[in-house]
Amino acid sequence: MADPQIAFPAGVYSDVRVETRSKTVITTLNGEVIDATTHNTRGAFVRVLRGGIWRMASTTDLSEISGLLESLASGDDVANDTAFDPSERLVPHQATVHRYQDQRVTEISMADKLTLLRRFAGPVSTCELLRQHRAIYADFHQERLFRSSRGAEVRTDHQQAGLALAVTVAHEDSTFSDSLQVAEPSFDILLDQDHESRVGNWLERVERYVRDAVPIEPGKYPVILAPAVAGVFAHESFGHKSEADFMLGDVASLESWKIGSQVGAETLSIVDDGALTGSGYTPYDDEGQPASKTWLIKDGLLRGRLHSAETATALEESTTGNARAMNFKFEPIVRMTSTYIEAGSDTREQLFERVQDGYYLETFKHGSGMSTFTIAPSLAWRVRDGKIAEPVRINVATGSVFETLGLIEAVSDEVQLTPSVMGGCGKMEQFPLPVAFGGPFVLVSEMNLA
Repeated sequence: MADPQIAFPAGVYSDVRVETRSKTVITTLNGEVIDATTHNTRGAFVRVLRGGIWRMASTTDLSEISGLLESLASGDDVANDTAFDPSERLVPHQATVHRYQDQRVTEISMADKLTLLRRFAGPVSTCELLRQHRAIYADFHQERLFRSSRGAEVRTDHQQAGLALAVTVAHEDSTFSDSLQVAEPSFDILLDQDHESRVGNWLERVERYVRDAVPIEPGKYPVILAPAVAGVFAHESFGHKSEADFMLGDVASLESWKIGSQVGAETLSIVDDGALTGSGYTPYDDEGQPASKTWLIKDGLLRGRLHSAETATALEESTTGNARAMNFKFEPIVRMTSTYIEAGSDTREQLFERVQDGYYLETFKHGSGMSTFTIAPSLAWRVRDGKIAEPVRINVATGSVFETLGLIEAVSDEVQLTPSVMGGCGKMEQFPLPVAFGGPFVLVSEMNLA
């Protein structure tokens, strides 16, 4: 599709983000198809900086772009030459980063996508305790063009294809629900995987859990977090606190969040990196700035935070490629991309051998946190003498974020990222934004469980 004609108004900074997106969702409930739809959208978000204030609009009529820019640039107010100018941080890059043109999910038929979904959900037929199951196939493909009045022209594409299965099982008076999802950057990679073994093994654990899980005695215990649980802890409890717009005008936060201060154990490093393949992939953000590997914590020390041009200007720091919008209807704000705890030196086996009596959190229902955090575990297990033992019911894991960061005793040597093709991260009115989070297996010497 041809690029729109764009005329930038003189005397002001302005930029345009054009997005073309296709999204497919197929849903089955207990094996019956209840939804199979594809949505295609194309639109533009435009903004003009005048007198230190962004003026913004969006449209699905790309012939309106130049007129919208001119309208936003005109007015009775007089621009203040000394006004706050975040555009000074915006380097005008020229780049094309197209990775998915030869493997577009839009070229795969709906029938082939449904066949894969049925294969993925096939093992539920062997689950004796099954009461209900919902299976979802979802994919998206998007292309973005960013242009600015200073000569920036950045073209990127991104896509993901994913599968999810949610089950409810029952045994006597107990019921239990859990879900499994997998996502890849192309349909072919997803197609070639051994879903039967993965789903079958997971269902065995789910059935064992509903049959045998016993409640724990509330208290403080050593806890091992699986990579997905460690990732949601890093994302919710520390990643959001690292988004610099939370600190604008907050003197107390800036004082307590001084770069270089000790915020965690020396074994802990947390990174945000938009260049990583996956659902958080953002090679250039929605202000045309390149992705960067940003250490939020390095060896326990606060090393950085995530920025847009506005927050970088206000705090006199560098942009990090984290100005993101959910789609062309929204302005870019500071958001995470792929946020994870970095790997350590212990193997998974060595990590478990450190725990003589504790708990292992394998999956989670949800998590949240700022100063304090809560994680609602799903599958959870007792750890005895370094081995996974019986399943246990845990309602919540909670505690102080900074105290818990300081109690991280060890991390394993391999990072696993959890995708968000079925949902994403929410902030303000923008939900869901594709992100990824993860980490290695993480041993916390003490965590509140109830």
